[in-house]
Amino acid sequence: MQKLNQDPFLWTELRYAIVFDRDQLAFKTLFKKFYPDLYDFGHAIIKSPVPVEDIISEIFMKLWLLEDKLMEIENIKTYLFRSVRNNAIKYLERQHTHVDISEIIDFNYQYPSVEQEYISSENLKIIQQIIDELPSKCKMAFTLVKELGFTYHETAAIMEISTNTVDRHIQLALRRLRDSITCRKINS
Repeated sequence: MQKLNQDPFLWTELRYAIVFDRDQLAFKTLFKKFYPDLYDFGHAIIKSPVPVEDIISEIFMKLWLLEDKLMEIENIKTYLFRSVRNNAIKYLERQHTHVDISEIIDFNYQYPSVEQEYISSENLKIIQQIIDELPSKCKMAFTLVKELGFTYHETAAIMEISTNTVDRHIQLALRRLRDSITCRKINS
């Protein structure tokens, strides 16, 4: 899986090519760049591959049909992740009448960060277990900020919460990680 921030992404150039030239290659480049991470993010919410693929396909189809209005989208990454989140929630609402959308149930996004590659597999298991035990929204905010490299502002836009709430989620996650790791080191 590719990390979103590893290579320079020229959204402005792609956007102009898609809007003014209706360049299918530019659109395909956009799709290929984001699809793996969007899929993993959507799958973490829905837990089923086919609906996630359908959701992403629909989002990109709507994006293509925006034509001139595509120029209004300044941050495509935030736009796409928010669209996946919102459409995944709508899908869950249609499937289950009593889904508590305020806590997207069992948000479970697995993405090894650079830091995780250097941590022993045993410690990594402990850290992943602690992250898995976080409240769902807290886990989503932590994943978006710390593992996918979104800013607090972008995360707030994706989750449709304030940046202060994102900050509280991150602080809670870091506090729980620190406390759990400290406790386990003392007990070891």
